[in-house]
Amino acid sequence: MRRGKRGSVVVMAILLLALMGILVPVMVLFTLRETKWAVKGGQATGAFHEAEAGIEKGYRAISTSTGVWYALIEEGTGIPNFLYDHKFDDVNNGYYVVGISSGPGDKQATIIAIAKSYLGEEVRAIKAVYQQNTMGDIAIQAMSGVSVAGGVDVEWGAVVGAGYIDTGDRTYPQFHSAAGLSVDNDPAPENCDQPNCWQWFAFDPDVPADPEINLALYRSSAQVISAACPSGGTPEGSCYYNTPQSWSSYDYTGGGTVFVENNLTVGAPGVNITGNLIVTGNLSTTSGGWGKGSGSMRIPQTAWKQYGNDWAHYRPFDTAEPDTFPGLDSTYLSASNLTYTPSPDGKTAIRGFIYVGGAFSTSGGGGNAYIYGTMFSKGSVSVAANSGVTVYYNKEAANGIHTKRVILSRVSWQDVLRQWPAGL
Repeated sequence: MRRGKRGSVVVMAILLLALMGILVPVMVLFTLRETKWAVKGGQATGAFHEAEAGIEKGYRAISTSTGVWYALIEEGTGIPNFLYDHKFDDVNNGYYVVGISSGPGDKQATIIAIAKSYLGEEVRAIKAVYQQNTMGDIAIQAMSGVSVAGGVDVEWGAVVGAGYIDTGDRTYPQFHSAAGLSVDNDPAPENCDQPNCWQWFAFDPDVPADPEINLALYRSSAQVISAACPSGGTPEGSCYYNTPQSWSSYDYTGGGTVFVENNLTVGAPGVNITGNLIVTGNLSTTSGGWGKGSGSMRIPQTAWKQYGNDWAHYRPFDTAEPDTFPGLDSTYLSASNLTYTPSPDGKTAIRGFIYVGGAFSTSGGGGNAYIYGTMFSKGSVSVAANSGVTVYYNKEAANGIHTKRVILSRVSWQDVLRQWPAGL
């Protein structure tokens, strides 16, 4: 081999060694960093799953006891160990703390879980909001059938039933049935008004179960003596009636509870009740005009969702609404101070929550009657009077319902940035 060629080989070898001397440390560095990133990513993923476990533990804390739930959302009473004051270590490879508070809306609770790895290098947090779905945006719920026919309207809230629902061919409000509807008795899909599914839903698996109204609480509330209660209660001076009742005229505006054991029959000129009406038997009317109360009604900010198939009917309630129905997923809210006074005024029977342990039925003609509330019936609901009967959904009344068990739904869930609490 010539000396020049031997020199070229030596130069190339030196260059190759120099290149390897540069690349090998870089590759080692990348490998070390990749290992570190993998460990860091594993810790971050583990902390995320630990935060999820914290959300689950917080959910169990607010859903297993009605006492805890109502103390939280109505009085702001915190839950021990869920005030960022306790470090849970029941998961592998990390810790988490949980904070629970009421809000941001009515009958809502916020859970924030903060988790970190055992090495303490990675912290992740999740925020979830849950709300009680006792009778949210439901004007009428019945465990048997529902019939809405004749001169009847239901405004601002849905009609929900575990059994068959006769919609009376109405284009509003929403109708949800766990069985069939008068517009769809075929369990095969599609079981909603096509193509948008805005108004009715047949064979709906999401129809809420019986919320188990806390009758003992309402009974004891009605037995308290009050100057607002008409005579005839037991004890005298209370709004508790331990025998069947028949009222042609009854006035109670105290905002508490009127409780009737067994059946209640209402005739003309009717009743004027502001508060809860609890009837353990059947509630029936013998006249179309069975309400005599008056006053404006607050329109729920999401009332518009009931009118996807009849937007023109909703527009007089809310003159600031969009030109067309915005779709059920829209975040639109009407003004919070929006009110409505029915015409003719002076025909409102009940302003509040109505519980019927048996069946609810209206009959008789002549006159008008309004219900400004939310109604739950263990039996059937038949609102079929020839006169004008209108049920207006009362969101405040729905938010005030007390149940024996807590039924919650998740409103939102998101990954958030939070620092690990000092001292834990």
